Formats: sequence, structure tokens, C-alpha cells
Amino acid sequence: MSMMAPTIIARVALVVALGVVATACEDEAEDVDRSCESLASGEGCTWIGLPGEEGFNGDGLHRRKTRVAQPQDLLWLPDGTAWFTDFNNFLIRRVLEDDTIETMVGSLDPIFPGDGPLDGIPPGGANGSDWLLNHPTNMVLTPEGKILVVAWHNHKLLTVDPGDGHVQVMCGGGAGFAGDGGPAATGALFKQVNDATLDDAGNVYLVDQQNQRIRRIDPQGIIETIAGTGAVGHEGAGGPALDATFSWAAGSNPNPSGGIVHHQGKLYVSDTEADAIRVIDLASGQIDDLAGTGDNGSDGDGGPALQAKINAPRDLEIGPDGDLYFAETDAGRVRAVDLETGIIRTVVGTGELGIEAHDGVPATEMQLRRPFGISFDPEGNLYVMDSLNGRIVKVAK
Repeated sequence: MSMMAPTIIARVALVVALGVVATACEDEAEDVDRSCESLASGEGCTWIGLPGEEGFNGDGLHRRKTRVAQPQDLLWLPDGTAWFTDFNNFLIRRVLEDDTIETMVGSLDPIFPGDGPLDGIPPGGANGSDWLLNHPTNMVLTPEGKILVVAWHNHKLLTVDPGDGHVQVMCGGGAGFAGDGGPAATGALFKQVNDATLDDAGNVYLVDQQNQRIRRIDPQGIIETIAGTGAVGHEGAGGPALDATFSWAAGSNPNPSGGIVHHQGKLYVSDTEADAIRVIDLASGQIDDLAGTGDNGSDGDGGPALQAKINAPRDLEIGPDGDLYFAETDAGRVRAVDLETGIIRTVVGTGELGIEAHDGVPATEMQLRRPFGISFDPEGNLYVMDSLNGRIVKVAK
């Protein structure tokens, strides 16, 4: 008996120790997202990414333990998954219900860019794991339930079946400008198409960045230019959109530039390099200025948006309150315009580029570094693609 007692004590001690380790692991799993789960209205947290760290550390990790590289867009699907463009990893990935990350399109071993399968693009498409991308920017959910992917550096529009990850080319070939008046699927050429939006009738509207045009693909698949002459500038307010000029980044290695969203018969367009936001009435074809003086800066909160300075606006979204939200990239902010009053306000960011030390602070006290995109989830929470901080930020409704 005296010889067995130490063994029993040792076994008990081992069980207790294992229990402590298990409890510690459970606590760690619970703690990883506690700061996001306890947000008060208007407070923010890092939702995806390791703040300030850019890179790739694989799939299967919790979203807050996953490295990303300059995320650009986030799209919520009816099945509860959230898809995002991991821009500088050349991937499209999704957040599963257990909060882990899974890559759906792109090369993982190694991470590198491309344009479809290595052995060429088959007519019927290919699985996402075989489909290489080169800097995907934005995504839109189609009425058929597929994901329309804006493959910016591939000069293409792709569709992804969210059920099995199958990818197909919708339209686009090499960089160029062609196709107006004919079928987009066989004749359209783009030069770094950057963003897309759909209206209720099924028309797709595109920012054809380096062609300095807005183009439309109708439900029959025919493509047309509906705004922009192709010249660079910021002219035409108060006149036909076809006579207007836009100013989106051009050259051999530009940043993604220009954003677009449809709302109640109008297109809202960020004229990035002109530091302005414009609106096109689709019924009349007229274009007008909505926000920004055209002078670079970031001021004017609480006053008319047309008298405010804004700094490199990009992605646009209509919020659950009906206001127009936009990523003010070079000011490190998200701002909003009340479409009824025309008043502008800051929603996220301090106006200084950087990163805050803690979660759970008011969103207007959070620092961002060149946010390129924004999104809302079905509950009305706001998400910011804090691109150069290597994360996606959540702001509680």
C-alpha cells in the first residue's frame, strides 16, 4: 500500500494537470475573439488578420490567427459564409461557420499569381484550386447565386460557384479596349476593371479603370460604355455622362482605383484621383458631383459633402440607414454622406495613418492604413478592409 500511494498521487496529479492544460486551451480558444464579441455599438475590433502583419500562414486557422495580404473586399453569402479577396496573396478565401479560413480560388503551394489553370483555361472552367489569380479586387453576388469576381490584374470578370468552387470566365481577355455593341463574353476587353455593381434588372456596371470608362453588360450579355470618353480628367458635371471624364490611376503599375454602387436608379462612382464622388442618373444619363471639391484633403464633417475635401475615395456601399459610405483610402478613414441632406461625416478612422494598440475602442479613434474596401453584414455591422495593416476591421452596429 505504501508503495502504490505515490503512483496514485502521481496519476491524480497528471489528470489534474491535463485538466488545467485543457481548460487553458479552451480559454485560449474562447479568448481569441472575445474582444469582438463584446463590442458596444460604434466600437471596433480586428476581425480577420494579425494586425500590422502581412503574409500567408495557411488555411484552417481561426480568422484572427490568419495572415492576409492587403484585403480588398468582403462579401456575405446567404449560407452564412463571408468571402474576401486576399489581394496580395492572389486568393479568394472564405470564413466558415467555425470562424476558420478556407481558400476557394488560387494557388497555395506556393503562393503566386497567374491567369487560370497552368495548362490553359478550358471552355467549361476549372476548379478553384487549379485557378490562379492576379490581384482580385471586388466581388458581387449574382441573382443566380454565383459570385462575380473582378479579377483586376487579369483584366477579366469571373464567376465562382460557391457550392463547389468551380470558376468560369464571364468575359475579358488580355488588356485592351474592345467589344462595345456586341457580346461581352466573346468580344469585351478591359484594362484593369476594378469594381462592379448590379441593378434590379440584372445589368452589370463596371469601372474599367485604365480605360477611364464605366461600362454596362445588359441581361442579354451586350456590353456598352455608358460614361466616360476615355480621357483622364474630371469634367462634365451637369451634362451627359458619356461626355464626362474620370481620373482613375493609370500607368504601368497603378493602384486599384475607382468604386461603383447602384442605388435606386442611380450609380454612385468614386473618382479616386480627382478626390471626388459622382452620381449618374440612369434614367436621364446625366452626371453630377456628389462629394468633394476636387482639392486633395480631408475635412468638412458636419457640412455639405460638396464643400468637403476628400482624399482618394474608393469602395462605396449603401448602408442599412440608406447613407452612402466610402473608403477614404489616403486619409485612413471611412466616411458617409446622408443622401437626403448631403451632409458628410466620419464613421471610422482618425485621419492619421497607423494602427491602434487595442480592440474595443470607438471606431472614430481607430487608426487605419489605406483602407481600400468596406462591407456590411446582414445584421448591419460595418467591415473595413484595412489593407496596409493586413486586417479586416469590424465595427458594431
